[in-house]
Amino acid sequence: MHNTTIKILFLVLCINLLTHDILAQSEFSSGILPKFTLSSKLSNRTKLINAIESRQIFIDDTEENSFQYSYILTDLTSLISTKIGAHGVLNGGYLFRIKDDEIIHRTIQQYNYVQLLHVGRIGHRLATDQTFTSNEAPEFRLRYRVTYEKPLSGEQIDSKEFYLKFSNEYLGSYQQDETDLEIRLLPFLGYEFNRRSKTEFGLDYRISNFFNSDTKHKLWVSIHWLYTIDIRKKK
Repeated sequence: MHNTTIKILFLVLCINLLTHDILAQSEFSSGILPKFTLSSKLSNRTKLINAIESRQIFIDDTEENSFQYSYILTDLTSLISTKIGAHGVLNGGYLFRIKDDEIIHRTIQQYNYVQLLHVGRIGHRLATDQTFTSNEAPEFRLRYRVTYEKPLSGEQIDSKEFYLKFSNEYLGSYQQDETDLEIRLLPFLGYEFNRRSKTEFGLDYRISNFFNSDTKHKLWVSIHWLYTIDIRKKK
């Protein structure tokens, strides 16, 4: 039932994206999105999550020379994560973005919920964030993401095993009387080295500017390494 529902949602979304692309002009850019996440366990229910991510573009059809390297930005993120019940997690934190000579600040609030399946699991994330800069009006976003993870062998993801991870996210934004919708599709292949370390590699496809004639398409090649340390006090 879950697998069928997910396949139908992805099929409907792909049809909508293709239809929208045919009816509207569009812009396209592509690059790499490396990211490193370090999680530190503070207690049985709380952990600190620190991440660094950068964006670098190799293709941009809005430029005269479409094929050229361009560094875009670097994000530094810190979140406090607290377990709520058996399957829920509440996160809150701050993002510090360095883009050219500009510094961007973002506050983040998230709620995550995991559904355990016979094989794999489904994760839901509902989030809000608020972005502040010195030369633009504040931007407010509401986000929902659903993620399905499935091991390539066995019924759960174990050490030294590969797994598949598919995510679909919707982001609604509001800034100075302007609204926008962005949709993201993220197919990933992951590998868990052990319970502390894993890596994920895949595509991060984003389509935005739905309410304008110049729809924007961005395709990132994402490389993500996640590492966890335990700094809980030993009794």
